Amino acid sequence: MKKLSLTLLILGLIFSQLIVMIYNLNDGFEFHKFTFRFYPLAKYSTMSLDMKLTSVLVGYILFVIFGILNTNKTKSPETFKSALMFTGIVVVLSFFEFTSILEDINGTFRGKHFEIGWIIFLLGLWIFSKRYISKK
Repeated sequence: MKKLSLTLLILGLIFSQLIVMIYNLNDGFEFHKFTFRFYPLAKYSTMSLDMKLTSVLVGYILFVIFGILNTNKTKSPETFKSALMFTGIVVVLSFFEFTSILEDINGTFRGKHFEIGWIIFLLGLWIFSKRYISKK
């Protein structure tokens, strides 16, 4: 379970922040490019000129799976609340990105983005360390 959790956490960071596919779905799937980006720490906009979708949803889904695996109250009561809040935050982020995909399909996408892959990764790393590393 420890290796799986760490793998999900790292893959979540890779797909939500480091390696990003840029695409559109308005007139069918239109691939633009893959990009490697180390920054920004956080990106939020409700309307921008950047009218392309990104693949951060894949990373968020991996983060959700990580959160669900770590919300076991009987095995780790000390991390239960933290993992539950982590999962809730990432579900909201996933919903935000999913609505962007639906808007792009319907032709109403206006460039909204909410990307906080590094922050979510660091929060997940803190939960991982509380659950697996700091046990005595």
